[in-house]
Amino acid sequence: MTVHAKAFIDTDGTRDGLVASMRVVDAEVAAERELERLARFDTLTGVLNRTEALTRLEATMTQPRHPGGQNGVLFCDVDRFKDINDIHGHAAGDAVLSALARRIAACVRQQDIVARMGGDEFLVFLAGIQGISEAATIAEQIRVVATDPIPLGDDRGAAHTSLSIGVALALPGEATDVFIDRADTAMYAAKKGGRNKVTIIQ
Repeated sequence: MTVHAKAFIDTDGTRDGLVASMRVVDAEVAAERELERLARFDTLTGVLNRTEALTRLEATMTQPRHPGGQNGVLFCDVDRFKDINDIHGHAAGDAVLSALARRIAACVRQQDIVARMGGDEFLVFLAGIQGISEAATIAEQIRVVATDPIPLGDDRGAAHTSLSIGVALALPGEATDVFIDRADTAMYAAKKGGRNKVTIIQ
């Protein structure tokens, strides 16, 4: 709410109180907050969008790490996503992406980064883990929950999905695009290896 006030002067020129006007700005504040949210989050899945994820990664990588702590990167791609769209329709494809985003987020800590990088690709950044084996364990948990059928509603049955996941560590001083590319390379190796797999790259 905004308030504007000024003195009230009567016909004799005498000050006689105040004149005030009030305007409720709750709707404007809500609209501004929504615009800020849309700038940071993917509108379909609710996880971070690519731009915000890269910004946070850059900030994280400039911070000093705890001794012994490492950063893990998972690059996830939905297997045969085009088939889901072709068989069930694009609305079903959207439902699948939203469900998978929720399942991925449920497997990681609140401080970890989950982002939709575009299309059917998701990135997970695990800060302060013990090593590649911990990152691979989390990736396997994500891979398993992704295979649970996703109900489509409206008597359309369920979509059966899986993820190919590449796992890498973000090395000290390494540029963001470099360690993302390495995780992406591992993900493609998982696809070539038969899909629905977790592949580690050192």
